[in-house]
Amino acid sequence: MRNLQYFWILGLIFSAYGCSDRAAPAASFVSTLGRDTLVVELFRMQPEYVEADILIRSPETRYYRQSLMLDGDGNFVEYHSAGYDPNDLSGNPVEEEHARMEGDSLIVTRYRDTTEQRASFSAAADVLPWMDMVHWPYEVATRQLIAEGEPMKARPMFTFRGPAEYIFRHISPDSASIQHPFRGTMTAAIDAHGALQLYDATETTRKLIVRRGGPLNIKALAAKYADKPIGELSGEGITETQVLGANLYITYGQPARRGRELFGQIVPWNERWRTGANRATHFKTDTPLRFGELEVPQGEYTLFSIPAPEGGTLIINRETGQNGNSYKEEMDLGRVPMHRISGAGSVELFTIDAVQREGQGVLQLKWGEDIFEVPFEVVPTG
Repeated sequence: MRNLQYFWILGLIFSAYGCSDRAAPAASFVSTLGRDTLVVELFRMQPEYVEADILIRSPETRYYRQSLMLDGDGNFVEYHSAGYDPNDLSGNPVEEEHARMEGDSLIVTRYRDTTEQRASFSAAADVLPWMDMVHWPYEVATRQLIAEGEPMKARPMFTFRGPAEYIFRHISPDSASIQHPFRGTMTAAIDAHGALQLYDATETTRKLIVRRGGPLNIKALAAKYADKPIGELSGEGITETQVLGANLYITYGQPARRGRELFGQIVPWNERWRTGANRATHFKTDTPLRFGELEVPQGEYTLFSIPAPEGGTLIINRETGQNGNSYKEEMDLGRVPMHRISGAGSVELFTIDAVQREGQGVLQLKWGEDIFEVPFEVVPTG
């Protein structure tokens, strides 16, 4: 793949900070998740050209060099991203992606190891690249939004799978919002030119805070974090247990606390919560159960909840196989009250458990210092 002439970006000379010495001043974004530094971006942005160095620590630590070319109208011309082992920034990329417009089609070529993949799909002229946890393309869009004087614009952004529509809104002279297709809406403090100053995604499933800064030595940070990845932001939790003779199997996403305030903050009170992360929480029983007055036949269900200071509500839903963002109230089997108590210590990873206590079963949602409990019993059969 080294002989492909459109990989002109590999000929750029990077300074000690990572980005080349162009006229635009360097700026940085630092993304944090609780107390953990998750992503660092160093970029230079001009109306027709952007180059960026990116350090991402989840699930592994990876270093990216990226560039974007636009035409005089701000429309897409070409994009390149090369990912490196942070311990070998002078070596060959371990993955690359290149995209260019041909007529009204976007041609994306991806290389991983020795494998080449190619995708082609229809795309609007103002399409922008999107990469999870990378934020400089959002600034391209907000700068153009302000320059055009528009209060709102639907902007397509693409991955190798194709484009999706993001909604950018100019809320006030110093603020904007960015609506992700399915994760929710982020808000941003902006300057008069639309440059992102503070980006708040705590109302979305990502829960990030992004702060703008000046030049930084991103290569030194790559060396610091090379062997200190954060891992998956939300791993998979599995609880397989027997309570009162019933075999229970529960799978759920496990977000980490990371020093954050949990219930009442990143999990708001009195709002429906996916009760974990990623895929919807699934609950399977081989024996009929009774939660309060609600009978739960043998089978598989999904669990949602509405946490409240006094406890809130557990929702048992008949739909299965969906993402945690997908919820159909008409599929509810029923709702039962939860009781909130304080745990003996702090639970770092969100955990769902089922235990036997005083002759009955208890389903427990545990995170931080809080435990939300729902008692249940086995329904006699025969």
